[in-house]
Amino acid sequence: EFCETLWDGKWLISACVVLATLIGFGFSQIAKPKYDVSVPYICNIYSVSVQQNCRSKIACMESQTIKRFLSLLGNSWRQKGKSSTLSFKTLSPLDFSEYQSQIENANTALSNEIYTEATNELNIIQTGLTDTLLSTETVARNMLNAKRVVMSIDSGKNTITFGPVSVVKSSSKIQFILVLSVILGVIIGVL
Repeated sequence: EFCETLWDGKWLISACVVLATLIGFGFSQIAKPKYDVSVPYICNIYSVSVQQNCRSKIACMESQTIKRFLSLLGNSWRQKGKSSTLSFKTLSPLDFSEYQSQIENANTALSNEIYTEATNELNIIQTGLTDTLLSTETVARNMLNAKRVVMSIDSGKNTITFGPVSVVKSSSKIQFILVLSVILGVIIGVL
């Protein structure tokens, strides 16, 4: 009986499917496109505190450095999975040079923070510790790490090196929208 009822209403079901499909197609055509902005990176310098916390584990040091960088960059940038790429989505992308400028400014700010932290660490070690503490392995390691950071930044090395910024239009999901529209049309028609 149910199948007979469905067969009797086949034109109503078909009309609902066609109407829902047309609405879905229309929506997919007028929806604003999204753009993926991304930039690859390589971490070059890690702060003394990050080196102390992570104990030479590169993945940990890179993760903490990127989190610190992203807090300075803002604009809802995020790390793309576990890859060495930063990205975000937008409806209205800026010019490449604008993104490059934002990234360089945040990188300079991060380098300045890391440099200040390293020089403060050196000052504490050199002026505030007794001879007994100065001879420990931990203090020696921290002192070497701080000197490496200062020397690297003094020589002009960036904390993070970035590749070119790319802006790509996200693929529209027309097929997905149309399939959902057909399913919705069938459900409404059957009801």
